[in-house]
Amino acid sequence: MDNDISDNQLIDPNLVSYEKFFDHEWCRSTYETAKNTSLENAVDTLMMTWRSTNGAHILPWLMVESLKHFSEGEIRGSQQFRANYSDTLIKMLVDNIEARMKYCLNFDQRSTLRRAVNNIEEDAHKTIEKERNEMRFDVSGYWNSLIESPEFIFCILGIQRINYSSLYFAYEDFLANVIRTEVPTYTSKKTRIEIEFPKQFGMSLTDFCWNHEEVDLARLTRNALAHNGGRFGAALEKYRTRFVETEGTVALLLRGDQFNLVNGMIQFTPDNTKHLFNVLKDRVSMIVTDLA
Repeated sequence: MDNDISDNQLIDPNLVSYEKFFDHEWCRSTYETAKNTSLENAVDTLMMTWRSTNGAHILPWLMVESLKHFSEGEIRGSQQFRANYSDTLIKMLVDNIEARMKYCLNFDQRSTLRRAVNNIEEDAHKTIEKERNEMRFDVSGYWNSLIESPEFIFCILGIQRINYSSLYFAYEDFLANVIRTEVPTYTSKKTRIEIEFPKQFGMSLTDFCWNHEEVDLARLTRNALAHNGGRFGAALEKYRTRFVETEGTVALLLRGDQFNLVNGMIQFTPDNTKHLFNVLKDRVSMIVTDLA
């Protein structure tokens, strides 16, 4: 089974790709605009889901960063203990040597001894500081070991598929909740969003928020994942230029506005998720600005 990963699935090997995509400042601004309006509940539900999706997205990066901080904290703690211990030990040595040899050493000899031990102390501190600078958690090495593990690869594959779907499902739910501000009993099971939304809010907003090719592509790609096992099907043919065959020695394409295909299977990368978030965020902003 593990061989099937390399044959049909690819992941983004760059750790930075798994950093957050959620725009917290935009979230706060949108909350403020929608606060005490009919859209407040719709925005609240959407932000909760999208922030949770971002939380799942950053798990690989967060795991590495957490281990890095833990490891470096352990190193700092150990080095601090050694520094404190050396200070105490050196002072004890000087005091004991002086006490035991006070009748054997004259004043100049005792001063020379203290200077010599102080020099040793300074050298010890320099050694500890050098170790502190040199002992760093090998982020790259640890990450590379992770992405060679089949189980970790499956983890990333699953997270990216779920995240892409989660962003889009939450957006559709947001549109349905917006419609409910005008039709409280609305359900998309009876009347599709593309029919009811323009009735309530006009074609201009509908064309941007539902009919636009970016939203349509996201919907069809999500449908392929939900209903066709992530395979590229006939419904996506009109967007063929947005899908790039990535096989053999061809490198993984890391562009959010295009998808990689491996043996007909759509690859979902962090860039695709980030791109979708920005596409949908613009639509949410327009709806809140126009309707709140």
